[in-house]
Amino acid sequence: MNTNTYEKKELLDLVIYAFNKPRTKEREAALSKLLEFSTAYTHREQEQLTSMVIDNHFEVYWNDAQVKMAGIGYVASYPEYRGNGAIRKIMTQILRDNYEKGTIFSYLAPFSYEFYEKFGYHYAFDRKIYTIPSIHFPKGKRTSGEIVRQSLSETSTDQLWEKLNAIHKKAYNQGSLARTKNNWDYYFLHKAHPQLALYRENGEDLGYLLYEFSEKTFQIIEFISLSMPAKEALYRFISSHAGQFEEIQWVAPTDALLEQDMSEPAYANIQLLPYMQARIVNLSAFLEINGQPNFAAEITDEMIPENNMTIGEGQPEKMTIGAFTARILRENKAILREYF
Repeated sequence: MNTNTYEKKELLDLVIYAFNKPRTKEREAALSKLLEFSTAYTHREQEQLTSMVIDNHFEVYWNDAQVKMAGIGYVASYPEYRGNGAIRKIMTQILRDNYEKGTIFSYLAPFSYEFYEKFGYHYAFDRKIYTIPSIHFPKGKRTSGEIVRQSLSETSTDQLWEKLNAIHKKAYNQGSLARTKNNWDYYFLHKAHPQLALYRENGEDLGYLLYEFSEKTFQIIEFISLSMPAKEALYRFISSHAGQFEEIQWVAPTDALLEQDMSEPAYANIQLLPYMQARIVNLSAFLEINGQPNFAAEITDEMIPENNMTIGEGQPEKMTIGAFTARILRENKAILREYF
């Protein structure tokens, strides 16, 4: 969908109102960037925009493949039109369109888990939040490599983004985004404005840290290391800020084990909080990529009846498409890196 300037203004007006956000040039630019890889589904009454949902066209890593994922966001209606069934109509159309395109997964961050269960979604992902007094963060070590601080901006060269993406692709990413240049730009130039520390050893880039400062908190946005020296060097870089900040916080993938690297792990405040819901959109397409599951299931999908089928071997367990998705994601140790 090519969204013209007038339509973008309508969408922004609804976002500003529904989410009680200040109107800024930065927010307008972020929405424009988002629409470069997304489709805005809308509902109108008497030509007035009343409701919207944005379907983000992502791909995620699954085993050895990259598969289509519909990221649902900006679900919004003006208050006088809420409860008129518009969101249900939009979500039904989004799911049908994505089924026809062979989209395998859809993720969303819900305002209500119960509400989205009506559309076949199920709680599937957590967030692991570390809050650690700065003096107790792992000290790290000096290594033979070097830390290079670089700024991220519109003038950043494609080569820098390629370096970050090359590191990102080598990390464990089952279930996380396979990022395009547009995704990198949206998350780290428009939605957040982090600083960057890149670890390099013998001419090879082996890790990076995206971070920002928030009053008395050093905030880790993303931390990826491909070797032990890279991790130690980046730890050392972070802990060198201990005199400036009282605490270090990281909203981490659930497979992170930072506490195991602390000399005093009891000082770590660790929260595991429910986060995103997910559903498989096209079950046949998923089975082509994944193969049959290691359990039997009789699946029901009220939104996409083509997904109603019995799969696997043995006595099947009755489950919704959402419950099946959540079990598949957890058994395959899927994680999220995208919390921005």
